[in-house]
Amino acid sequence: MGIINALKSDVASRNIANIRIDLWGCIGGDPGFSKDFLENWNYCIENGITESELYEMHDNRPISNEITNDNFTLLCGQLRSNFSKERLDKIKEIGRKLYPIEEKPKSQTSTHTSGTHRTTTSSSKNDSTDSGLFIAVGAGVLLGAIGGGLLGGLLLKKAVLGAVAGAAIGAGIGAGVAKKTSNK
Repeated sequence: MGIINALKSDVASRNIANIRIDLWGCIGGDPGFSKDFLENWNYCIENGITESELYEMHDNRPISNEITNDNFTLLCGQLRSNFSKERLDKIKEIGRKLYPIEEKPKSQTSTHTSGTHRTTTSSSKNDSTDSGLFIAVGAGVLLGAIGGGLLGGLLLKKAVLGAVAGAAIGAGIGAGVAKKTSNK
């Protein structure tokens, strides 16, 4: 994914509110905080935005330690309205446990010699699990964006913010469903 273009623009104009939204949106594509979120976060810091500017004072809403998709989704929704260090740290902790980085196995090569014939075969893990996760997250993002856009448009008159929120939540739910399905 790399650095989000909107983030580059928001950092250049020092629009802290939009930077928070950009970073919040990264979580949907990187719920395990493996690369994309960190790249975008570091881009902010490297370009003069301090952590103290990024964080808001915690609003004292309780932060559950429960390692579930529901809690992850709830905390992500709360992060949108209160970008506190305490909440983001808990989301990172839960996200890394729910969506750990899975290393792909290396190809295995075997050689079989029979008489004068030698055969070499290669095999690697089937990527259907990874593509299933990608499809489920994509579907979650799409459905979440549509639902969030409709709900945001009806309730808040802010369909774009509703779509972004719905997409992030949909990605988390889609990844959770795919993970549960792939573990069967």
